[in-house]
Amino acid sequence: MLKQISTIGTILAVFFYQIGYAKEFPLAGDTYFDEGRWDDAICEYEKYLLKDKKQPEVYFKLGKAYYKKGNFEKAVEAFTIVTELKPDYLEAYQRLSEASMQIVPPESDIEMCLKEVRKNPNNADAHFRLGLSYYKQNNLEDAKREYETAIGLDSHKAEAYFNLGVLYQDFDSQDKAIEMYKKAIEIVPNYDTSHFNLGVAYYKTGHLKDAISEYERVIKINPNYVDAHVNLGIVYFVKGAYDDALKALKKALTLGSNTAKIHYYLGNIYNNLGKLDTAVLEYEQAVKINPKLIAPHYNLGLIYLKKKMADRAIAELTTVITLDHDYANAYLSRGKAYELKGDHKNAQNDYNSYQHAKSAFARIYKEDPISSFYEGSSPPE
Repeated sequence: MLKQISTIGTILAVFFYQIGYAKEFPLAGDTYFDEGRWDDAICEYEKYLLKDKKQPEVYFKLGKAYYKKGNFEKAVEAFTIVTELKPDYLEAYQRLSEASMQIVPPESDIEMCLKEVRKNPNNADAHFRLGLSYYKQNNLEDAKREYETAIGLDSHKAEAYFNLGVLYQDFDSQDKAIEMYKKAIEIVPNYDTSHFNLGVAYYKTGHLKDAISEYERVIKINPNYVDAHVNLGIVYFVKGAYDDALKALKKALTLGSNTAKIHYYLGNIYNNLGKLDTAVLEYEQAVKINPKLIAPHYNLGLIYLKKKMADRAIAELTTVITLDHDYANAYLSRGKAYELKGDHKNAQNDYNSYQHAKSAFARIYKEDPISSFYEGSSPPE
């Protein structure tokens, strides 16, 4: 989920923030990171750090690459160095908490927390820590019980309400999650990640106006909260407020975020506005960053088909089918492109494949999602 979990005194964030870099920042590492080539990105960042070990931004990116690779111990090391080099680097503390949370604790850690609770049964922090330990082992029911116990002992424990909100989102109980995030905000009004997650919950329940209000609140608290700008742009896109959507997404770009997701939605906006050539540029940028992203390939195919550029349409739609053999509409559209070329044999084959995929998988409408990257989970990179 686009969820973020709180530890004592820190905020745990699941989204990966894109920070503005120094001019000498290793661009090759950035490119590899955006392409999902974690080992290559790590290599570039570490090579750079051999020359200059005083760059917190580079260690921050290194930590993110290690996190993406699943090497959480190394991620913790990198983020720790960031906090030492730049003690006011808030995002580094957030990422450090997140990486630490991903390191599954041994059973002895839970036993230690249990001993602490037995020793101090009325200590809210002890129950909260036990809840965190349970959560790390995906024991959600016990984690929920301990968070609730912590709140019973200390009704002003904002991070416990926050983490309960995350749990309820894990259970897909959005209304209860909203209630918990609101309680956390009552205690800490400028709790930016709680406002952010509240925006996610509002979006998932169809309350777009409220989602917009929450993301705007996040940005007011923290103007450099990139993901809030991105999600704000997506909600505006869903509402059909294209000028506002463009403004929000372009702001995310100026803050250093250059993800396939942003370019995909920019492409969608321009596509809906009838600015097809500009849409093509955005979709091409999206697939350059992430070649395995289906939606922009498919939309490129449709634009080329509309422009009667049959060969290009076939190439894009073939990529879609290679990535997802069951994508019915891709067969249908490619069949039309073949027909445009006068290749009736291949066209008929694709029409047959379309009927098979449609009946077997019922996925004809799979890919025209209003928000294909916004399902309450981390966006694909």
